[in-house]
Amino acid sequence: MKKVGIITIVNVNNYGAELQAFATFRKLQLMGYNAEIINYLYYKDWRYIDSKMSRSFNSMSIKGKIIYFAKYRVASFVLNKILPLICKDVKQRIANFNSFHQHNTRFSKLYKSMKDLYTDTPIYDVYMVGSDQVWNPNASSSIEPYFLTFAPHSALTVSYASSFGVSKIENNSIANRIKLGLSSIKTISVRESSGVNLVKELTGRTAQLVCDPTLLLNKSEWTMFMKPVSNMPQRYVLIYQLSESDAIVKLATRIGKQEQIPVYRICKRAFKVKKDKGVVNILNAGPSEFLSLITNASFIITNSFHGTAFSINFDVPFYTVVSAKKKNNNRMESLLDYVGLGKRIVKDDVDITNLPIVGYDVNATQLKLKSFRLESEKFLEDALAYN
Repeated sequence: MKKVGIITIVNVNNYGAELQAFATFRKLQLMGYNAEIINYLYYKDWRYIDSKMSRSFNSMSIKGKIIYFAKYRVASFVLNKILPLICKDVKQRIANFNSFHQHNTRFSKLYKSMKDLYTDTPIYDVYMVGSDQVWNPNASSSIEPYFLTFAPHSALTVSYASSFGVSKIENNSIANRIKLGLSSIKTISVRESSGVNLVKELTGRTAQLVCDPTLLLNKSEWTMFMKPVSNMPQRYVLIYQLSESDAIVKLATRIGKQEQIPVYRICKRAFKVKKDKGVVNILNAGPSEFLSLITNASFIITNSFHGTAFSINFDVPFYTVVSAKKKNNNRMESLLDYVGLGKRIVKDDVDITNLPIVGYDVNATQLKLKSFRLESEKFLEDALAYN
């Protein structure tokens, strides 16, 4: 049985990050591989140890370094060490996230620095990177490990659904470093069409577009990892938003009134949360509770990619509300167009009072999703069998 090590962005108290990391691990398990996640700390974690080799691809000024330290390291310490002592919802949320991984995911030993990872490299038959914005050139720490350059030269290296987080790389020096990094990965897949174009521009190679890891598992495969939330009604409208949006709240409360059901919101954090009339905030849900809340909702309003993806995967009627001003909706638009649900996207500057509360052709959507899933599974099978 081949042993596969996965490096990605994980343990960051974010539903999308944790669930896509877990889904990659779980899919490999189901395919018969001995998989585990390489427990490499994300650079925003207060425990991460900086060094010369972990300097970011983008040079930072002294002021930038101070802002970076305060924005990420100090904030991470406060969130994980101080707030749990004074806020029970923060403490419970962290416990729920930790519990999800402790019961369901296998990790390697902890690597607190890039130096540790390169001097005490874990041994696998296959090294895999992805998903998430692992190749974002604007990261405040080196993205070098996410090109798998720590892996032995003889090892098989694979990228699954990795993302640059940008559609262009203007800086030639950074572009050359990324080109060199990509050369160490034998088989490349990405999660956005813009990523396919970037890999082609930088290396001349053709990367395969694959589905987000969370879509590699179907609804029944996710069910065993769900945990019911107590005292939830049988029917409810659910909001899951990554950024504040009055349009989302207005649409959700309108549907709630029309259907005579309550409106709940999964909050992206457990403190400093906006309160809206007619909306019940859920502050401390972990990944298992998140999955249960999504699958049992009567209708979902979201501006999150993973809110959209899980709604589709679990056959829950939804609207995805996007900003009319921002042009970074490619990922959600691509997925919805692929499964024939492009009309479920709503711009936040349109009149939402007359939007119909309707479902969609679930069977047709699931057929298209299954096709995308099978193509992505085929990529994994071929990449992992590469000699």
